[in-house]
Amino acid sequence: METGPGEHLLLSGPVTRPATDGWQRRIADLIREGRHAELARLPGELCGALVTPRKVTLFRNLVSTEGLLYRRDGPVVSWSTDPADLLDREREEFSRQAIWRCCRGDEVFIYHGLTPVRPGELVVADQRTLSTVRFDALAPLDLPRRTPLAQYAELAYEMLLREARAYVGAGRVGVMVSGGLDSAAVLCALVEAGADVVAYHHVVDDPLADESAYARTICDHLSVPLEMVKAGYDGDFPPSGRSFPHPFLNVGFPWLEQLAERVHGDGIRLLVWGRDGDLRFGPLRYGLHDALAGDIPFRERAALCAGLISSRWEAPRIVRTASRSRSLFDDIRSGGGLARATDFLEPVPGVPDDPFADVPAEDDYSVKDACAHLTSWRPREIMMCNPLGSRDLRRLAARMPDAYRMIPYQGQVITKPVLRLLLSTRLPASVWRRYGRLWMSSAHKHRALADTDAFHELMGGPDSRLVRMGVVNPERLAEVLTDPHRRRRNAETLVHAAMTEIFLRHYEGRTP
Repeated sequence: METGPGEHLLLSGPVTRPATDGWQRRIADLIREGRHAELARLPGELCGALVTPRKVTLFRNLVSTEGLLYRRDGPVVSWSTDPADLLDREREEFSRQAIWRCCRGDEVFIYHGLTPVRPGELVVADQRTLSTVRFDALAPLDLPRRTPLAQYAELAYEMLLREARAYVGAGRVGVMVSGGLDSAAVLCALVEAGADVVAYHHVVDDPLADESAYARTICDHLSVPLEMVKAGYDGDFPPSGRSFPHPFLNVGFPWLEQLAERVHGDGIRLLVWGRDGDLRFGPLRYGLHDALAGDIPFRERAALCAGLISSRWEAPRIVRTASRSRSLFDDIRSGGGLARATDFLEPVPGVPDDPFADVPAEDDYSVKDACAHLTSWRPREIMMCNPLGSRDLRRLAARMPDAYRMIPYQGQVITKPVLRLLLSTRLPASVWRRYGRLWMSSAHKHRALADTDAFHELMGGPDSRLVRMGVVNPERLAEVLTDPHRRRRNAETLVHAAMTEIFLRHYEGRTP
């Protein structure tokens, strides 16, 4: 909207509160007058640009998940949430190494000529200069020492309920319900707040990956209508006729499209999910130091130490974690547990073994989110909303001891105890007492590789850009695709490489 003579405010992302003219003018006033502390206190997601005759100010507050990008070429500053708007056909926008890493499945940002606006950052550009200002930072919640686990659970639900009230009166809201703790907590809060909700759940054929019984139990208990969306690969896959702003590293892209089409057909414009539950409440690190020195009550400290003794970890390994620098999860990366098979890819010098090396934090720029927004959600006028990413819950999570993110108990590892505790009085025990997880990747791998000829033609044929770049070895690709064992071992890499090839083909035909 026009907020002054020659001045325009452009906003991007979901707005769950009334976007009145006064509210938008207040945003423009705070930016123009440099009152950044007040700008940071505005509720909800905030991302966009204020354009005046003399300068452009790009902004993104701490809780916004928008992928706002910019580039500067001399006196010209360009910005967009779609990388395709900013490409320069005269330059090499990405390296062979970045493409190789996309084929492996590393969520790297490939465009070296574009810069994301970071969470909590202002980018101010005029004809001569470009500067960045940190205007929004996270301060851990101020709580008394040795606040007990039950108090964290109570506070978490109060904050989630407060966030859910913003959706009351916003029309019918869709909720993606997986059957797990994160989406269950979000749905409970929305129902208690009085929002008009309908739940969506993906149904799969594989019994090892079917969570529909949990989703049905949650929705029946809360009296919420549940829509089952059949998840499959009935259409063409890989989707060679589609255009993506970035290699879409998601083996479940067809599922995403089916859900988006169903939600759009139902007239839903706000779709809520349980994203960030792992970041807010899941285990980040854990060890004896967290149980002994954590800011927790003494009685709970004793219980955690007893749980460690009965856990699956060996005593010498537990003792080593008495140091703050050691964690029981250290072997996940060092042992290569996160590595993916790359039997059909050519070696590329300088590629790090760690798939997370140099990968931006998810809040900085999420490639998967950007692709989903620009390819599936936004074209259908669907806005994704994330109540678990609220500022209050982030502050609570920043204050919460690591010892409250996972509890060893009678040989089991109980993850997300805060969410389990707040759900214990709101949902049946079969939901919040779930232990372990189902094999969610089995259906993806089996169905995605059903048509091996399509993968061979796409990546190993005469028109393959990956072969031309020296990323894929066509002979080794043929060997992998004809060997069932190697095909399953390389399944995720095959899908990621196919999606990267599709991206490269459409990238060649783009114009700025």
